[in-house]
Amino acid sequence: MPRPRQPARLCRIPGRPHWYIRDGRTVRSTGVEDQEAAECFLSLYLSRKSAPRRNATIGEILDARLKDLEAAEKPRAEVTKYYHHELKRTFGSLHPEDLNPALLKSHWARRKCAPGSLREELLELRTALRWGFRAGWVDREPPRIDVPAKRPPRERWLSREEVNRLMAAAKTPHLRLFTSIAVITGARSGAILGLTWDRVDLERGLVDFMDPKLRETKKRRTAIPISDALAGVLRQAKQYALTPFVIEYMGSPIASVKRAFRAAAEAAGLPEVSPHVLKHTAISRLAEQGVPVDLIADYTATTPQTVWRIYRKVNPDTLRPVASLAADGLDFSNVFAVNQLTPQPWKGRNPKVSLGVPMVGATGIEPVTPTMST
Repeated sequence: MPRPRQPARLCRIPGRPHWYIRDGRTVRSTGVEDQEAAECFLSLYLSRKSAPRRNATIGEILDARLKDLEAAEKPRAEVTKYYHHELKRTFGSLHPEDLNPALLKSHWARRKCAPGSLREELLELRTALRWGFRAGWVDREPPRIDVPAKRPPRERWLSREEVNRLMAAAKTPHLRLFTSIAVITGARSGAILGLTWDRVDLERGLVDFMDPKLRETKKRRTAIPISDALAGVLRQAKQYALTPFVIEYMGSPIASVKRAFRAAAEAAGLPEVSPHVLKHTAISRLAEQGVPVDLIADYTATTPQTVWRIYRKVNPDTLRPVASLAADGLDFSNVFAVNQLTPQPWKGRNPKVSLGVPMVGATGIEPVTPTMST
């Protein structure tokens, strides 16, 4: 007859200072050395174990996480709301333990969106479920969620001729002004669209893309000097300004230029070009002129790693001295020299034995003889 299961209890492990909780085959560290503190830990463990199981739906977890992001004023909350809308359509009424590869694949098939968007969506689902487990919305760890592989970064920038075509295809002044600022400064779309005239100093030729009302994020912004050419364009734009925003349309600020930009890009024969390509264009133009990486990174508010990735493709001559040093002092003159070593006899199978195929000699395929099989 098997022995009855013992209740959870404190125990010691030889050679270790902390107290542990042994519950059947499970052993969990309390993280404390004092027995009284360990007793409190055990009491909390038992109360949690006996509490009713918490099992929120995925939709409830997503809603709770979004409220948490909004309460913390996280900039990601806005795009997260969009991700949650699609995730709740597929998984909202399910519980985390209901997820399986078949359900995830059906979501992939239903969405029919770009792999990058689907990847971000499923990463948010994974993050939300882990957050829900830590926050106590469920008692079980969420299942594994596989996401599409991250695609390599798009290395696309515009030539001078392509920039001119894009400017000519832009039908509205606000899009031409946006494109001019983006190509010259390398600023992000959000920073340009959020730029207000009180942060543009035309007398000193300075533009401050850092909005004091926004929290600092990974999307870097900076204050930079501007060229006389861009200052002249901004002076003209300010004469017609109806709002505090530099980029406006019909007397109102705008949140996105994606639709207008897409139409202009297609008209210019550049359908694959997005507004972010203008940032890469600014970096590539500076790299072509040999501007140091650190200066480009500061001017365009870009990480040095990203600048280097573009720099090496646009201006590979910067690595020319390194290529010379890599081969310095080495002799490769005999790479294609004729080998003068005496041929060694074949030590394998007896060459007189037929292998069932024509033999190859010095002059090519030897003629078939009666002793050779075809």
